[in-house]
This record gives sequence, structure tokens and C-alpha cells, in this order.
Amino acid sequence: MDRSRWLHLPTLLLAVSFARPAFAGTSPPGVNLRWDACYADGGARNKNFACNTNDGQDQLVASFEVDQIVGPVVTEEITIDLRAASAALPAWWQVFNAGSCRPLALDFVPFPSSDPSACEQWLAYPVGGGIAAYTVGEQGPEHVRVGAAIAMTTAHAATLTPGHEYFGFRLTLDHTKTLGAGACAGCTTPVCIFLSRITLYAPNNPTPLISLDHGANYLGSQYVTWQNGYPIDVQRECDPAAPACAFHYTSFDCVLATPTATQRTTWGAVKALYR
Repeated sequence: MDRSRWLHLPTLLLAVSFARPAFAGTSPPGVNLRWDACYADGGARNKNFACNTNDGQDQLVASFEVDQIVGPVVTEEITIDLRAASAALPAWWQVFNAGSCRPLALDFVPFPSSDPSACEQWLAYPVGGGIAAYTVGEQGPEHVRVGAAIAMTTAHAATLTPGHEYFGFRLTLDHTKTLGAGACAGCTTPVCIFLSRITLYAPNNPTPLISLDHGANYLGSQYVTWQNGYPIDVQRECDPAAPACAFHYTSFDCVLATPTATQRTTWGAVKALYR
């Protein structure tokens, strides 16, 4: 896949910082992340792959909801946190940086699929976007923080309103190098993936219109798992790069889902973090 096809607006994207002061949104609203389809379309929270083929791909679909009129919006800034249930990030999940095991396996798509969807498309042409950073080890050797952005020209600014689930972006994860010569180990390792934050910006303004860092429906709508991963010790943290706790992210550990693991963090305890 040619990742560069989505990098059409470098000037706008370079203006996006992943650690600037933000207006913190309330909860609700928030974000959703699912496999295969939007949250409202019944997308899956867990994905099990037999790791028996190099063909095909899996798809992550993000969406978000607002609780007030937000606009005009031209830029969507994205932060994703991924953690494996292993001592270090498996080679199979080294999917972006040059010299990694599968550097072309992850692709960022700022448009929904052609299938009918409950998620509303608000992005308009011309649009540019892409992954700006895939940083391994920021919170431990098994952790990745992904930074991405989508931008439109001012002429195509959008105004968002409550009562809609808006399409956010898609990530496609290729199965290449799963089997055979040169295969990358770790496909079967459980992984947890949180959509930590979507932040929306108006034209030519570094102050966010709104920053969404909660699950739009409940905490479980904010994350997905791979191979029966299960997030534990979930915490809502202040981003140390943003002054006065203006930005937040979700910190967590990831384990294989078992009865013991699920007892460590009750939904009631986790929901209390978001009140």
C-alpha cells in the first residue's frame, strides 16, 4: 500500500501539534473504536485471527460523538495507545517505522468504506491525512503511541451537531509476513488498543474546539482487543506534555482475558474514573 497517497496537505498537518493546550470536552461526548465496522453498525470489540495466512487484512473503524455544536472543523488530530500482553512489542506489531519487521502493514484511511453505515461522513474533498508517528516504548517496551491527523481546506470546513455518530478514520492491518520465510513473530500475542483522544480544530487556530478522550457510550466503546486481550489497571492520566492537565490519555496494562484478569478491574471502578 502506498501510505503517501493520504499525505496531500503537508502544510496543514505540520501545523498540528500532538501536545498543545486544549479545551477539555465533557463526557459524554466521546470516541468509539471497533473492528470491521462503526460502533453503531455492530463492529466487533475483539478480533481473533488464526495467524494462518499472509493474505487479507483487518480493519479498525473509529467514530466520535459531540454534545454541542462544534465548528467550523478542518483538522482532526488522533492519539492511539496500543499495548501487548508481552515483555516487549512483538515483531508482528512493528508495522510502520522503516527497518521494522512489517513496515507497510498498517495503512491510514480518512474515508469510510463504500458500504452503508450508521456513521455519518463529515469529511469533504480535498482531504489529506496520515500517521505522523508510531512511537514504540514511550510507556514501556510493549507499548506504542500512534499519532495521526486529518485536514481539510478552509473551504470545506464542517459544523458538527449532537445526535450523530461521526466517522473518524480507518486503519487497515495487513496480514503480510505472518507465515513462511521472513515471518514476523507475535501474531498470536494478545493486544489492547485504546483510541485515547480525538481533538478537533478550526481553521488557523491552535486552540482546540473540543478534545474527546472518553468512550462515547461507555469505556468499552473506546477500545478494542486482539486475540482476547483484556485491559487492566485502566487509568485516566494527564498528558505531561500539556500544561495544567489540558490533555488526557488512557493508561492501561494488557493481559490475556481470563476470569482472574477480569476480576482485577470492575466496570464500576473503571467508570468512576470518567465521572
